[in-house]
Amino acid sequence: MSRFIFSLLLIASFYSYGQIETVKFGDISLDDLAMEAYPLDSGAEAVYLIDKGEAYFYESGFNIVRDVHIRLKILKESGLSRSDIKLGFYKGATEIQKLKAATYNLVDGKMVTRTVSKKEWVTEKFDNDRRTKKLSFPEVRVGSIIEYSYRQVVGTVRNLPSWNFQNSIPTRYSEYRIDMPKYGTYKTKLKGYHPSAYYNNKGKLFHMVMKDVPALKREPYVSTMENYRSRVEFEIETWTVPGNPTQKFLTNWKEINKALLDSDQFGKVIRSTGQLRRIYPTDKSWGNNKESLIEIYNYVRDHFEYNNRSNFLVAERSKKLWEEGKGDNADINITLAQFLEKAGIEVYPVILSSRGNGYLNKSTPVLRQFNYMIVCAIIDTKRYLLDATDKFRPYDVLPARAINGEGLMVDKFGGRWVDLRENGEMSSKTISGEFGFDEDMEALEGKMQIDFRGIAASRIREDIYEEIEKSKNDVEDEEEVEDKEDDDESETLDDYKTGEIENLEVENGQNPAEKLKVTYDFTTEGDINTIGDKIFMSPVLIKHIDENPFKLEERVFPVEFPAPIADTYVFKIKIPEGYVVEELPKSQNMVLPNKGGKYMFIVGEQDGHVQIMIRLNLSKTTYTPEEYPALKELFNQIVAKQQEQIVFKEK
Repeated sequence: MSRFIFSLLLIASFYSYGQIETVKFGDISLDDLAMEAYPLDSGAEAVYLIDKGEAYFYESGFNIVRDVHIRLKILKESGLSRSDIKLGFYKGATEIQKLKAATYNLVDGKMVTRTVSKKEWVTEKFDNDRRTKKLSFPEVRVGSIIEYSYRQVVGTVRNLPSWNFQNSIPTRYSEYRIDMPKYGTYKTKLKGYHPSAYYNNKGKLFHMVMKDVPALKREPYVSTMENYRSRVEFEIETWTVPGNPTQKFLTNWKEINKALLDSDQFGKVIRSTGQLRRIYPTDKSWGNNKESLIEIYNYVRDHFEYNNRSNFLVAERSKKLWEEGKGDNADINITLAQFLEKAGIEVYPVILSSRGNGYLNKSTPVLRQFNYMIVCAIIDTKRYLLDATDKFRPYDVLPARAINGEGLMVDKFGGRWVDLRENGEMSSKTISGEFGFDEDMEALEGKMQIDFRGIAASRIREDIYEEIEKSKNDVEDEEEVEDKEDDDESETLDDYKTGEIENLEVENGQNPAEKLKVTYDFTTEGDINTIGDKIFMSPVLIKHIDENPFKLEERVFPVEFPAPIADTYVFKIKIPEGYVVEELPKSQNMVLPNKGGKYMFIVGEQDGHVQIMIRLNLSKTTYTPEEYPALKELFNQIVAKQQEQIVFKEK
């Protein structure tokens, strides 16, 4: 190696090491106290000035102990809630120790410190084992800095504690150091996009610093922000104590597949038929065919109520579970697998990471990545992915939460990866409206029909069911509302109503196998203006979107839809007597690059009517940040086109 290159590496090493800051409790700068806005994010309600963790192996208890040091600046009124701190722990196991806390304010150009005593921390009991240390920092106002530190047992040699470098508010300096247990070897898994200012992962040490980390802000149409949080995790590979043989942990997917097949909480449950004989209907002649598959699916689906909890392991309690009629996804789907197996259908469980849990990393064979289970049935080499948790879905439509990349099909062949979009789910609706002016030329009246298919139909069916249940009970189940996944595309039937409604009819509301059909008569004043001898009206009575959800100039994260979208709008407007069409919106056709989809707006006059057809097709489920500008512009065009008017002129 030349002296020049060696000198460059030496300089880079010194520069990187120089990114580590010495942090002392109470060492607050007047500049930070005087700060009124964070320079890198002027809208931030607060900023982490210091977010530091240092963990080490406590050999006498074979535990991992971590010291945490937090310093936070309050910048806005909305940030005051961040001065309420909660630290959870298990009694006698992960107690909080060495608590220290203080509030700092700038008064007449000088720092005033309010030290928090240990008595001001309140311990609350959650249950027999879990407790919470709570503190509302005293004398906090906009401009204050709060600081606290503590020590806690946070892991074991098998589960080293992870660390988030990125939070919901900006972080100016984040540092994490962990001294690995000397008896183990571990994989280090880094996530996120923010670069490190310092990184050392040699030997038994992990040490990393990030600076000026932006807030992790929710963007629309992202399955979960956890996919993009800057974070580090660790997985154990081997454990060797002197004088004992080396213990190897599951290191590849074949080993994981075999362990699951042999598990009393997984593979063995499907093959267990002891209790199943008591609940399997003897009057059914189910066999190895598609018709039986659909009947069994409907039979199990309609029997259970999903409790909105996710799991992939179960306990063998078929009869009791059936009598209760309620369970998590693993309970319900393992019962479905048992029924299919009993009928002679080839069936395998598929474990996956749900959309809310984040992407699955296939390069890291770790079982705890999974949190959900569905079923794969095979008939004449044709595979069907099934999830019986949702009574509003037919057999061939998975819920959006389960459509997230690939899943591991656990089978006797060592495991296979399955594309979770294999069913070809779509979100589709067709809206047809035929209407004209009333006698006074002040309102529109007519008939509307909406046909929903696929995921769109499931959403509306669920909304209709919830409205019925709400009218019966007056209140919703608080626990279930709390557990609902955040869905950018959540829709209700009200989104497809216009004006005053009469004669509303819903067909196939209880039959998920058929399209959901909604019809009604309506009267609406809409957007109608009469000026002189002209009438101006907006013909798109039901809009695809009210505003563009994509407002950012640039997108950091991909845009993710649970399924491709295929929507059609057809409106037929009768030209009023004594008037002619003076002006129509212009037809338009817009195509996204890389076969991403298209938007078509066609308008014309025929047989005394103005006819409009709109089609939106988004053929992809993931659009990269590079594709974002075109997608954003497409939605801009949709919003603008929906506002264009027809002009009628009196003859």
